[in-house]
Amino acid sequence: LIALPTSVTKWEEDWHKDAVRNFKRAWTQSPVWDKDDWAINYIGHPYAGAIYYNVLRSQGATRLQSFLFSVVQSTIWEYGPEAFAERPSIQDLFITPIAGSVLGELSHMATLRMRRNGFTFAEKAAVILINPAYAINNGFKPKIKKPRY
Repeated sequence: LIALPTSVTKWEEDWHKDAVRNFKRAWTQSPVWDKDDWAINYIGHPYAGAIYYNVLRSQGATRLQSFLFSVVQSTIWEYGPEAFAERPSIQDLFITPIAGSVLGELSHMATLRMRRNGFTFAEKAAVILINPAYAINNGFKPKIKKPRY
C-alpha cells in the first residue's frame, strides 16, 4: 500500500510524519466511513477476506473457525499496520470478513469440486486466482489432510 498513489489509498501525502499520532487516534477514536473507491471496498476487501478465510478452511477448519479467523485478521490489519496511516474503516471491518467469508466458502466449495477428478491445468490456474491459500496449503493433491485437534 505504501507504494500505491494517494489517489488509491486516500492517505494523506505526509501520513508517515504523523504515523504515531495516527496510530493513537485509531485506538482512541471510533472507526470512520472511508472514501476508498468502490472497487477497493467491494471487490478488493472481500477478496482479501476470502484469502484470510481460506487460510484455515483449506486446512480443514470449520466455517465458523474460518470466519472468526477472517474477522481477527481484518481487525488486526485495520488496528495494526494500516492504523499508522488512517483510522480504521467501518466498511473494511465489516465487508472484509463477512463478504470475504461468503466469497471464501464459495471458492472453497468450487476448489473441492475441481479436486474430485484431479485438477486440469485450467483448474489449477483458477484455484491459484480464487483460492491461493488452498494451493499453498495443499498443492494440487486430490485430498485435503485432516488436522488433528
